[in-house]
Amino acid sequence: MLNTFRKLAMTVAALAALALGGSALAGAADKTSSPGSNAAQTRDKGRDREPLSSSVAAKVKAAALAKVPGATVVQTEAGGPYGTPYHAHVKTSDGTRKVVLVDSAFKATAVQADKRRGGDPRGDHRGGPGGRHGDEKPLTGDIKTKVEAAVKAKYPGATIERTETNGDSAAPYESHIKTSAGKELEVLVGKDFKVLDAREHPARP
Repeated sequence: MLNTFRKLAMTVAALAALALGGSALAGAADKTSSPGSNAAQTRDKGRDREPLSSSVAAKVKAAALAKVPGATVVQTEAGGPYGTPYHAHVKTSDGTRKVVLVDSAFKATAVQADKRRGGDPRGDHRGGPGGRHGDEKPLTGDIKTKVEAAVKAKYPGATIERTETNGDSAAPYESHIKTSAGKELEVLVGKDFKVLDAREHPARP
């Protein structure tokens, strides 16, 4: 009888030890998986821009349409290139995709080509002062001299920051400048070395 009680006690002790070990392993697994899952959630959350409220979105849309009359607003979002607080993706009457930058006073400050594939509003913005798109290369030699001469003739006293090929319009060349009045412009130059257009960017702080 004594041996039976001893065997029973040993069995109970072994089962208790197994139960405690299983709980410890489960707790360790929870602690290991929780930070990873939280990090994944944080990364997923970071991919999505915070949606605008209906009133703010309406103001951004109105500013974009005032800047680009006749366009269709595809989407409005917070943030954007050059540290702008808002921007709108629009499609002009001729089907061209554009991005309209809007300041905190809900005034459109600049219009840029939408450089993402198909103008997909979910894409990322990688433009900005000093940034260069992959298909644009710095100009050199005689072409650079002629492009910059045309730009300086159009904007006397301007400072030329860089001159390069242009990959987002029919103009083959572009020169990024800061005018004597402090405006930052992207000046488009044709193959005949005549200034065709200029896009204003918000001034850097």
